[in-house]
Amino acid sequence: MQDKPATPVPVDITLDAGDILITEDPGDSRIIEIYRDEVLDNCERRFIDLIGYYRNGELLAAKILFDNILESLEYLYGDKKVSDTVMLQDFWNEFSDQSIKNSDVNVFDLYNSLYLDENLFSKEEDSNELVIEKTEAQVVRQNNPGFLYVDEKTRQIFANTGKVPSEDFIKSVYENYENYLADRIGIKETYIRSQKYSNFIKAKLKENGLDDIFSYIPAVMTSFYEGTKNGSIWRVENIKEYRGFRNDTGASTALVVRKIKELSKKGNEFNVIATILEEGKYGLSEKDILKDFYTDDFAGFIAMSVILANPADHEFEGVDLDGGDEKKYFASYEDYVKNPFKFTSQQKKTSSSSGSSSKYSKSFIRIMYKVKKGDNLDKIADLFRVSISNLKKWNPKDTSKKYLYPGMTLYIQGDDYQYYKARSGDSIGKITSRYGMKESDFKKINDLNSNTIYKGRKYIVRKK
Repeated sequence: MQDKPATPVPVDITLDAGDILITEDPGDSRIIEIYRDEVLDNCERRFIDLIGYYRNGELLAAKILFDNILESLEYLYGDKKVSDTVMLQDFWNEFSDQSIKNSDVNVFDLYNSLYLDENLFSKEEDSNELVIEKTEAQVVRQNNPGFLYVDEKTRQIFANTGKVPSEDFIKSVYENYENYLADRIGIKETYIRSQKYSNFIKAKLKENGLDDIFSYIPAVMTSFYEGTKNGSIWRVENIKEYRGFRNDTGASTALVVRKIKELSKKGNEFNVIATILEEGKYGLSEKDILKDFYTDDFAGFIAMSVILANPADHEFEGVDLDGGDEKKYFASYEDYVKNPFKFTSQQKKTSSSSGSSSKYSKSFIRIMYKVKKGDNLDKIADLFRVSISNLKKWNPKDTSKKYLYPGMTLYIQGDDYQYYKARSGDSIGKITSRYGMKESDFKKINDLNSNTIYKGRKYIVRKK
């Protein structure tokens, strides 16, 4: 009888931060197992979102989410090569939301429809109309948790002003809401920036008897990005009257609050906001105010308000916030209120002599980068033109784990990056050519799984 082979002695595995996070080494399965529950949880949330898109006839969005789920599930098998069918069967067996499993939803039916029905996407000429024609709007609402949520929150906002939103308007809010959330990096950054100014702005609105709803204007106008071209967070008009202080957050807030107070009357808050968004300025008169505020711009504003007013519902709680320098804003605000003319004169003098413009030239955007398969700190640092030491400084908890994993988020201080709002006719090729980027880098930075570019959505690009 042959002797049994000796039991192998366990060997400790140590991975440095710069090591590839996923390779073909079977040892990777030990790392992946640690995050198995997190990966499955993320896939479940995406699947629930996918159901809403599919039922609403937004087939391309549903397909993109399914692609993302399959890619994430691959991480659970390490070096093993398994079919989509096997991965989905395991996923469905472990699916924790029993109410979904007990409904008429089946992961394999959706998979077959999205991947095997060759004629499916030819039907998506107008995704919402496709559903409305087959069913009543009430059915769409009942079968779409996301729509239900937006419907409820929108009606709550309108109730504060005694108005009732139309069905078409709520549908437009929902579409804008989904577009914002599709850019998870951008919307989280907007939330983080909003916290730097939120308490200050809301305190001054309340002090002047104005509704909190006005505090969300900067989120739509500038995403709270302070820069010389923006005119502070409010995007105050670049005219001679305001030029000396338009980039001062405190003083410009005082100006905006005064302008809104002059225009706002009980019941016309929405009309004022819609007009500001449409005209892009605050120097308005009563005759300029729109009578009909049911515009797409205002639908986007309400969608943004729903997101920022409910951070816990969108998993923004616990995010490391900027904090801001509120004392400076309050002081500058009061200085302007006491003597606008004197304040304006002083600002003109100091702006030319003290070199204050250089302060804003250092503005950067906050990038939340989702780690991809094959990433390491060297590659991420090279992608964003930053140092590894800065990556570690910005993300001390994440980078101290000795390794990264797919789907985790790293904060990047994007000094060399800016936002670009897509226009009609844009494509990834055109945008990357304009800003000197590789298409693959553009897709990684913006967390894109396809080559689809959406008009009006903001994408991260390199500064020229």
